[in-house]
Amino acid sequence: MATKQIRVVRLAHVVYQHPDLDKALKFLFDFGFVEELRTPDRVYLRGNGTQPYVYVAERSPDSKRHFRGGYWVVDTPDDLEAAAAHRSASPIQDSDAPGGGKIVTLEDPNGYPVGFVYGQKLRDNDGSAPPLEKTVSVPNTALEKPRKGTFRRFKTGASPVHKLGHYGFIVSGSKFQSTLAFYKDLINLKPTDAVFNPATGEDETCFCHIDLGPQYTDHHSFFVASGPEGRPAFVHHSSYEVNDFDTQTLGHDWLRSKGYTNCWGIGRHVLGSQIFDYWFDASGNIVEHYSDGDLVNEDTPFGREAAAPDTLHVWGPNVPLAFLSGKIEDVGKEMPVPPDALEAKPAQYELPMVAA
Repeated sequence: MATKQIRVVRLAHVVYQHPDLDKALKFLFDFGFVEELRTPDRVYLRGNGTQPYVYVAERSPDSKRHFRGGYWVVDTPDDLEAAAAHRSASPIQDSDAPGGGKIVTLEDPNGYPVGFVYGQKLRDNDGSAPPLEKTVSVPNTALEKPRKGTFRRFKTGASPVHKLGHYGFIVSGSKFQSTLAFYKDLINLKPTDAVFNPATGEDETCFCHIDLGPQYTDHHSFFVASGPEGRPAFVHHSSYEVNDFDTQTLGHDWLRSKGYTNCWGIGRHVLGSQIFDYWFDASGNIVEHYSDGDLVNEDTPFGREAAAPDTLHVWGPNVPLAFLSGKIEDVGKEMPVPPDALEAKPAQYELPMVAA
């Protein structure tokens, strides 16, 4: 008998384990998170939205970094029961994390936890972040100039995180379809856009949104991409929304001034349309700031296009090797076949075409 699909309404949080928790937290605060609660081996970090926390930083049990899963908010107690009925699921447990509620955790085909939360108490606020602009945000365009006789002034600092937007995995090519099918069967995820290999015609990246029917939701909350056959599945990045382009750019300069390692950005994606800015955290994980992303609903047509350099970004720096490999040790290394400007030939990518 098939297990009932679990209906989720939004992402709750992600969990990372860091070998040097104090060093990891220093980056995460500079990235724009706010500490909500701390225990000896775990720190709950929130954004400025209504979620009580969006990121859990844990002390690693060894000298390596680990991704310990993404958690989703379910719609009803019945959905939590459906999660608990899954063959790999834990019993329903009370959560001692900020916001409380109840929680179930199960395992995906690649051994990564997937969690479900119900009954969590949200923060009592309007979701607005402390602004980095010291004056009223009134832009002047070429034809419309409402700001007359007043000025725009900003302050430096971390770009305040609003919410967790999405996360996703790179899996071996042989596990791409089964991993995607698992998540689509498990929860109400619906493909928004796919990128296919023009040589084979087979999809190699799929971006999925939470299917809320006519209600609009983010272009994607989850993605899966096909990677090298010999490499184990790994989380490629998790992504966090910030308010606008100025806030994002100020945060970029803040991280750069602190000496952190930029992975890719700032630029503008094609699929999802968002402005992106990827960084390596203190443990070597990729995390992203994004703003100005697309919204979709049940009437949005599914998109599918061939993998190419212009599939990834409209403007911004060329795609670096470190972004495609997900490895901080590849920062500064050239692509396997770099672009040839004289011949107008783009770089040739031998690694998965991931983005957004």
